[in-house]
Amino acid sequence: MANVTISYGTDERSVAVETDSLLGDAVIATGLPLEQPCGGRGTCGKCKVLVEGALAPLDEVEQKQLSPAEVAAGYRLACRARVAGDVSAILAPIVVYSNKIFQACDDYKQDGVPLGLAIDLGSTTVAAFLTRLDDGHVCAGAAGLNQQTVFGADVISRLAAAGESDDQARRISALAQASIVQAIDALKLPRSVKARIERATIVGNCAMHHLLLRYPTESLAMLPFQPHDKASVRGAQALLGSTFPAQTEVALPPLIGGFVGSDALACLVYYGFDRAPAPMAAIDLGTNGEVMVTDGKRILVASTAAGPAFEGVNISCGTRAVDGAIVGVRAHETQGDFTLTTIAGQPPVGLTGSGLLDLVHELRRVGVIEPSGRLVKEHPTFGHRLGKNGEGVRQFLITDQAVDRGGEGVTVPLYLTQQDIRELQKAKAAIRSATEVLMANLGLQADDLKRMILTGSFGSQLNVEAVRGIGMIPSVDPQAVEMSANGAGLGAALMLDEAEFARAERIAAESRQVDLDLDAQFNKLYIEAMSMPAVP
Repeated sequence: MANVTISYGTDERSVAVETDSLLGDAVIATGLPLEQPCGGRGTCGKCKVLVEGALAPLDEVEQKQLSPAEVAAGYRLACRARVAGDVSAILAPIVVYSNKIFQACDDYKQDGVPLGLAIDLGSTTVAAFLTRLDDGHVCAGAAGLNQQTVFGADVISRLAAAGESDDQARRISALAQASIVQAIDALKLPRSVKARIERATIVGNCAMHHLLLRYPTESLAMLPFQPHDKASVRGAQALLGSTFPAQTEVALPPLIGGFVGSDALACLVYYGFDRAPAPMAAIDLGTNGEVMVTDGKRILVASTAAGPAFEGVNISCGTRAVDGAIVGVRAHETQGDFTLTTIAGQPPVGLTGSGLLDLVHELRRVGVIEPSGRLVKEHPTFGHRLGKNGEGVRQFLITDQAVDRGGEGVTVPLYLTQQDIRELQKAKAAIRSATEVLMANLGLQADDLKRMILTGSFGSQLNVEAVRGIGMIPSVDPQAVEMSANGAGLGAALMLDEAEFARAERIAAESRQVDLDLDAQFNKLYIEAMSMPAVP
């Protein structure tokens, strides 16, 4: 046996493990947060930890994923490094940016005001919103990482892990509950304020809902991909232990079906789909993209597997929203260079989903990317940035001044690869084709839509010109496109009110989920949407 000590900020925990155990398994056993977007397969290189002690030598995967500077500094991949003796490891602080579209205020500090918590249990981020129950005003918001990412960025990996054993299912549920606690803790509420929290609602996609409640997940993993139970759950505090203050009544709204969960339902409530005076659509952009369309009478919904490209996962230089993450790009055609916009104005460290979309749009605009999505072989001004990597894959140099976070200020190049472009093409094609299917079912054309809402923490950061330019959404009037940071969270806040919760139940019953796999036109539309239209 060996002793493994893990430090995360001021929190230090130890666990005894057998020698030859994976370091990542030891971290998971401590309950501390670790990012493994690829589910521990060693393909993303995101689980880097600073280590001292007895570990087995680096394997081939670590040698490929870690730079010489990182190796010299003592970094290892938690999913690959094996414990050979006593080890101490330091986890990098995980910063989660929470986009809030309300004016934060201190109204909740008034004595006697009853309070509620709205929780958006996302696949990547868990958001908590503190709300006054007397007037419904959302006063504060914060977020934390969904710790289930140790089992993978995608929900399929997590469902598979939960299906391996009851112990694994309990662990995944416990990670969700711990993530909710961390999101609430990020609000930094005094004990006296927590004592006034009377109600809580939790929304999430079908997988998050089932994994949290430890429902059977087999029906989500096979045709026709329907939930085990769609009904709303009241009195859920008994199922969730000490996740919420003891006096809090916890409820989960109903699911709609077919991977369209209560997070999409919350968007329908918040954006008023049941009261729409004209045709409108909303898209909750993430690993699982939920698309919602109404003609003013009927409401159709669908879920499409957009993949994790929008979260920066499966992108060679992808990153979450952290300081230095690239969120915007402008190409200067005559000079052959770029202006990069980063979070907090810090030196670049990688591409977020919005940065990826912006970059691809700009490269298409200046002719570096062909309509098929392929990188050109030559270009008059950007040609010096084109080349191939060691595996013969075409790539494009974004910048040679990116900061290597493990190298103490060492600069490294960032490349966009041909594979990265394909990942974005697949993601945007999934969203576009799903939207087209729902519109066709309602007999709608692009010009009929009076509102097109893009929501989710990623959806709120997009450049409308880029979204339309790469063909991710139908050619609606640019003035009809709205960005909204967290429709799911604010819809969950509305549902703290009993009348709004009942309204949500009616909307769920009246909405119709469309199974894209059974739609005759979906595959044709998907292939067509892979193309990159000409940019003016």
